[in-house]
Amino acid sequence: MLVSLGPRVAGASGFDVPMVGASTSGPVTRDAAAVYHNPGMLGLMSRGEVLISAGGVFADIRYQRAYLGTYQLSDTLELDDPVDPGYLDPNKTGAVGPEVRSRPAGPAGSVFFAVPLLADRLVLGGGLAIPQAAVVDFPDEGPQRFQIQRALLAFSQARVGLGVRVHDKVALGASVAYVLGVLDLAKIQDFAAVDAFGQALSSPPVSQENDLGSSAPSTVRELDILARPLKIQRAISHGVSFNVGLAVQATERLDLALAYDFGSRVRARGSFRLDMDDDFFTSDLAAEGLQYPPVVEGDAKVEFRLPMRATFGVGFDLRPRLRLYGHVRYSAYRQVKDFDITLSSPDLAQPALGVGETTRQALARDWLDTASVKLNLRGAPIEALMLLARVGYESPASPDATIDASSPDGHRLLWGGGLGYTFRQRVALLLDLEVQHIVPRRVTTSRFDLGNGTYRMTVAQAGVSLRVWLGPPDPASRPAQDAPRRPAEPAAAEPARAEPASRSATPPAPPPPSPAPTGSNRPPAPGPGAGEGGGGAGGVALR
Repeated sequence: MLVSLGPRVAGASGFDVPMVGASTSGPVTRDAAAVYHNPGMLGLMSRGEVLISAGGVFADIRYQRAYLGTYQLSDTLELDDPVDPGYLDPNKTGAVGPEVRSRPAGPAGSVFFAVPLLADRLVLGGGLAIPQAAVVDFPDEGPQRFQIQRALLAFSQARVGLGVRVHDKVALGASVAYVLGVLDLAKIQDFAAVDAFGQALSSPPVSQENDLGSSAPSTVRELDILARPLKIQRAISHGVSFNVGLAVQATERLDLALAYDFGSRVRARGSFRLDMDDDFFTSDLAAEGLQYPPVVEGDAKVEFRLPMRATFGVGFDLRPRLRLYGHVRYSAYRQVKDFDITLSSPDLAQPALGVGETTRQALARDWLDTASVKLNLRGAPIEALMLLARVGYESPASPDATIDASSPDGHRLLWGGGLGYTFRQRVALLLDLEVQHIVPRRVTTSRFDLGNGTYRMTVAQAGVSLRVWLGPPDPASRPAQDAPRRPAEPAAAEPARAEPASRSATPPAPPPPSPAPTGSNRPPAPGPGAGEGGGGAGGVALR
């Protein structure tokens, strides 16, 4: 019967954490986080490394509800429309509610590694990360309480993959991930929006005419008696995902990348607790066969899809120590049509009304595909120092019809940066920051007046990353693209040849012939500073 109890917490484009790995990581960066961003880049790495990131994610979410519909007094119980004008609430209809605010915060971190298995050919990568998370914590009695009060939704990944160099300038890669999800939420369930409840009241033996259900008008919604506290707790999801990637060093200064992430199917199973402690549900209609215990508990299952994504990346060296790079990403959020909700408990059964102990419904989301772009400028003003600046944009996924306080979303502007220093050509420390801010969004066409109002949100992630290279650069490999290029040093002047003592002197012997080529097509070995993030201009990883 309780068919609209689904979570609305997955915040569309806001569902992704701002950074995975270091601030320098991405689809055209050769670091250990490539196993997540683009496993093809693993194949272009010449030595192993470990990348450890830790920090926190902080958000400021604000919602001011606009009551554009017509509502009756919350302590009345008129169940069909039109409602007697004497029961309408003049202080709510057409009014703007108080602004509610949530300031969630939580830890963020990841660990990635890359280990060459075959020199200059095959690289193994893996790691742990939490790439998707959403947290909200609003007041219990705020105007958003029928949408959400508190929620936690997070997905961690344990990923392993391989990158193989198929050509001197081309590499392919793939990885597979185990996805572990956790879901918790609390809200006020409005029984006026439950289809099965309205049908049960209208059928014999109750035979109470009503306009209740998922399409109920605002005049019969949000009544105190039908507002029941609900919690879905400890819902755990197990899933599998994969990604594939291509990395191309088109020229000595230009890198191209293409990556595809399959996403995954979420099937979260946990428990629910519903407070039904009101005479209307526990005793008033007992003679007609409608009677619940004060507390209903049972099993909950929530199913939806994490979207597929395709990413195209470009990196270009403007100067030996200055690199411009970024990517464009398409995310198929249209795959998220709804949340499929299943609740099961013997206490849900109402045999006299034909209601069983299991109920299901698809909660409509109808999200839209999104596009995002990030642009980074990275440079090394001195040998060991790296500076990074970033700007970007991401389009919203939630349409006006289904947006609410549990999925705040909008046109997202982002900026950030990083500061890095390399020690002894083997260890780099990076300080990271990214801030995402949605343009304030005013909604007036939410279905049934559920989510009309103004939305504001800012999300920031700050942290520190430690990058450790395993072993010295391979002197037989070409200079890695992660290292800044230095201008060629001028050749030393050839000493003047001494004139022979006399023209009749014996001419000097010719030089010995050069050794025969070995068949390798590699260029000459790099100088002492070349290699992935090592030496050169202080070993700062610029690619």
